[in-house]
Amino acid sequence: MRKFGKILLTSLLILAGFVAFGLLYSINPRIRHQIVYFDSLPSHLEGLRILHISDLHSDNVEVMNINIWDLIDNLEFDIAVITGDIVLDGAWRRAEPILELDPHKPYLRNLANRVPTFFVEGNHETAHLQRFMGIMDELGITFLYNQRHFLELPNRGILEIIGVQDYSSMRRSGFGAMETLFEEENAGFRLVLSHQPQIFDRIKHTGSMMVFAGHTHGGQIRIPFVPTIYAPGQGFFPAYGRGLYQYNDAHMYVSSGIGTTYFPWRFFNPPEVVIIELRHK
Repeated sequence: MRKFGKILLTSLLILAGFVAFGLLYSINPRIRHQIVYFDSLPSHLEGLRILHISDLHSDNVEVMNINIWDLIDNLEFDIAVITGDIVLDGAWRRAEPILELDPHKPYLRNLANRVPTFFVEGNHETAHLQRFMGIMDELGITFLYNQRHFLELPNRGILEIIGVQDYSSMRRSGFGAMETLFEEENAGFRLVLSHQPQIFDRIKHTGSMMVFAGHTHGGQIRIPFVPTIYAPGQGFFPAYGRGLYQYNDAHMYVSSGIGTTYFPWRFFNPPEVVIIELRHK
């Protein structure tokens, strides 16, 4: 009996250590640099660097004191994209530091002043669409809602950017408005912004593109060496959990994001800020 007690105690200590390490490992945000190679990248986009931010969920980020902005200040990039869920269920008061209602923390305004910055809604913003459009316009951030935008890059030329509404909303109302964008002639290459990654299955056959998505939080709770266990909207062992995916010359990066939702912890899954660099093979 005494031997069993020692085994049980040892097992509990090992488990406690594993849990503690998984939580501590996931506290500080990381910078991920990802080079993506294309068969048909236009020459004027060679080496273009895009900052990707997703799922800030500013309510929980403030509570957990996660600061990505000092890291971003030290990064070099040409444009920035934000793929939704800045807030948590429209928690406006607690989101003030992110949404510039607090003048002492002008994070997004500074980002938009630095480089062209684009935003698409996440599922936590759909109920407050008009308010978000107004806020982003005031900040100098381009809000794309089933729209295409042609950005003139200094010394580079034109870059086509498409931003779509949240996948859950389109699933209820139909995908027609989004699909029309991809039926139109393109400039040979596109950046596509979508909060949820499931959109990739509907557009990946339409040409050369770089898709940015989030929503999954990379699973939020992970086990080392095991694929993403669960993602909202996709269920268990999702097709798109986190990282880079490819279909012919269409690529998608699914960010693990920054914040959390109702469970305020990450496990073996640190917050990430991503720099995607475009390269020709």
